Amino acid sequence: MSLYLKKQTPSVAQPIPVVQNNGNFTYNDRQIVHQVETTIQHWQLRNLISSPSSHIVALPRHNTIQFYNTKTKEIVKTLDLPFAPMSIDTRYDHVAVAGPRGLALVRSMDDSWSSDVFNIGPGMNNAIGLSKIDQDVRVTICNNDHTIHIYSIPSMKRITVLELPSAVNHTSVSMDGKFMLATSDTGDVYQYSIHGDQYELESTYKVSNEPCLGCAWNSSSTMFAVTSQDGQVNVFDVVTQKKLCQLVSSETRKTRKAARCVAFSKGPLDLMIYSEHVSQVNIVDTRTFDRRQIIRLAPLDMDAHIAGITFSPDYRSIFVALEDNLTELKLDLASRRQFPSATPLSIF
Repeated sequence: MSLYLKKQTPSVAQPIPVVQNNGNFTYNDRQIVHQVETTIQHWQLRNLISSPSSHIVALPRHNTIQFYNTKTKEIVKTLDLPFAPMSIDTRYDHVAVAGPRGLALVRSMDDSWSSDVFNIGPGMNNAIGLSKIDQDVRVTICNNDHTIHIYSIPSMKRITVLELPSAVNHTSVSMDGKFMLATSDTGDVYQYSIHGDQYELESTYKVSNEPCLGCAWNSSSTMFAVTSQDGQVNVFDVVTQKKLCQLVSSETRKTRKAARCVAFSKGPLDLMIYSEHVSQVNIVDTRTFDRRQIIRLAPLDMDAHIAGITFSPDYRSIFVALEDNLTELKLDLASRRQFPSATPLSIF
């Protein structure tokens, strides 16, 4: 019997929390629209923007990565590529880009170092992510040939290759560097423990009957969220393996309701954001999971495809990339300070 089956965690019943759509976490009058475009290369892969530093957002346009300054409202840097980006990440002073035909590139943000364009396999690279294990910065790449390749930066020494039963759509390493998640086309999510260079499968969660897409850890590495093609976002406690919350997209059309990207803020802001396939982003209170704010970024009679979503590094804003603009949503930090059990937001 496959290890992936033996490790399977029993399904958990839908949780008690009932989410009301009465959240109000942003300033309605402080929505800023930046006239910068994002090119979506794949109908499903929407992990296409990242914010490496204050006021800077990295986003793809055709065969380039453009670094846009939201304060000066100009492109301050362009990275030319020999392929069209399918996924990008900008953390730990590096930018990592994945493309079709197994192609990928990693480069330092100050341009002092760059890997060669390298190939990890014949399939499309579905996602790329940067992580830090102790002092080792690593890049993790998911390929459509059912593999996950992990390299150390800057040596580009291959640490391991994980083979899974189906195509992997996304990975996420916990902030404490102890765990990694991998979402699959079968609707399963695999949780690995990390011990140095060893990635050991610990649990398999059956999350959906449709493909699982995005995943993310909260800042304290105590819970994680998984998005899926059926429009669900499921949040789990890592210790008890119990489901904390189950959300469903407000969109009902089958081809439009997929939940794509997901991300957590740092505490004590305690918010989670996720994007639907078109037009709408959701902000959820992770202290109680009883309030959600749904923000529509297109007229009711139109669809606007979402290319990606991310918090700014200072967690004052949420950036949403659409095909024809970048929308900046300002978070109402003062209101969050007044919520029950809140503590002073010292990071601001």
